[in-house]
Amino acid sequence: FYKIMKKDIFNIEISVYNGVKDVYGTTCKLRAFLFDKKHIAEIENLRTLPTKEEKNEVKKRLPMACISGVFSPTRKAENLVRHSGFICVDIDRQDNMHIENWGELKQELSKLKEIAYISLSVSGNGYFLIIPLKYPDYHKQQFEQLKRDFERMGIIIDRACGDVTRMRCLSYDADPYVNTEAVPYTGYYREPRPMNNYQYSGNDDVLDKVAKCCERIETNHIDITDDYQSWFTVGCALASLGENGRRFFHVCSSQNQAYKYAECDKKFTNLVRTGKRIGIGSFFEICKDYGITFKDA
Repeated sequence: FYKIMKKDIFNIEISVYNGVKDVYGTTCKLRAFLFDKKHIAEIENLRTLPTKEEKNEVKKRLPMACISGVFSPTRKAENLVRHSGFICVDIDRQDNMHIENWGELKQELSKLKEIAYISLSVSGNGYFLIIPLKYPDYHKQQFEQLKRDFERMGIIIDRACGDVTRMRCLSYDADPYVNTEAVPYTGYYREPRPMNNYQYSGNDDVLDKVAKCCERIETNHIDITDDYQSWFTVGCALASLGENGRRFFHVCSSQNQAYKYAECDKKFTNLVRTGKRIGIGSFFEICKDYGITFKDA
């Protein structure tokens, strides 16, 4: 009988860079980066330096990696070739001075089944965690929920880690926590909706038609605002209804993964104020393009 090897979750390609000045980088396996021991002496020396400036000078020359994926040709969000399925988050000591049992933090965090890796940061004054994601295509939304889940545990994680292009400096921990059977994190943050019931129950025929279209948009998760111009046009058309159109603009906008309640609300207020010459007919035309109608089947 042969023993079946379980899949090595760290055996995945990521982008790596030869210091901060390297623009294009190369690729390597996540495992190779995490367990690289060629720079231990430099890292241990860095940890003895008295000032942050001196530490940063050494840090700039150390290998860096984008834990969340492969980027080409350069490290930009729009150049993400494929997501690694992981997110890396930082827990800095300076942001968590309220934690009294700091020395026990790694052990406590290791109890979370979603954490695959825990290591000292390059400075030795914090930790970084690598967590597999259930929905890597929604990296930002998963990070936002992760941040909130950690806050409920009394832990502040670095907000910058929500950036899919976030760079991780090579580090060293003599005793890292490794869990090759980590469970993908399923948390997903959604911007709060302005209301649960957006349907209009009055006698206005136009508003009833808009409400029926919006009901179908919501039910079928149809994004009719998939680019800025479409979003702007839909907003102008619904703004022609005055304040009655606000709730419907939120319904349409919230089908897009980039939706933010406050941003959407501000845009609608602006559109109502400026009064662009686009009537509600444009809304129905856009709906028609997506096979959405107010007519009963």
